[in-house]
Amino acid sequence: MTKKESVKIETMPGEEDGSTIFIMSLNIKGLDTYQRAKATKRFIDNDTKVLETVIETHLREFLRRNGVIPHDGSLDALNQAFAKLEVLGRKIEIVDRYYEIEGERIVGLSSNNMTVILEHDILSCAMEVITR
Repeated sequence: MTKKESVKIETMPGEEDGSTIFIMSLNIKGLDTYQRAKATKRFIDNDTKVLETVIETHLREFLRRNGVIPHDGSLDALNQAFAKLEVLGRKIEIVDRYYEIEGERIVGLSSNNMTVILEHDILSCAMEVITR
C-alpha cells in the first residue's frame, strides 16, 4: 500500500478573458482495486464539494467586486445576487470542462453535476467560471 495522496486544486486562466478554470485532481496510482474504488467514491461524493466551495468563494468575491452582496449565505440569496448582476449588465457562466468527454474515462458525476474522469491513474474534475 502506498501513502495516501491528497486532493490538489489548481486554478488557471481560461481561454476567454475573465475566465478561470478550477481543476481538482487525485493521484490513485499504486492503490489496489478496493482502495481505488474507495478513493473514487470519496472523490465523487465528498471531495467535489470542496471544489464547489472554492468556486462559490470565487463567485462571491466577483459579486462583491461588482457591488452585489448576497444578504446571506444561502443558495437562494446567491441566485438573487446573480439576477442583480445581470441587471448591471454582467454575467457569470459556469462550464463543466469535461462535460463532452465520452467513453471509459468518465467514472462518475457528482451530486453537484461535475463530471469526474480517470486518466493515467489520476481522478479529476474541472470547472470553468466565465465572467463577462
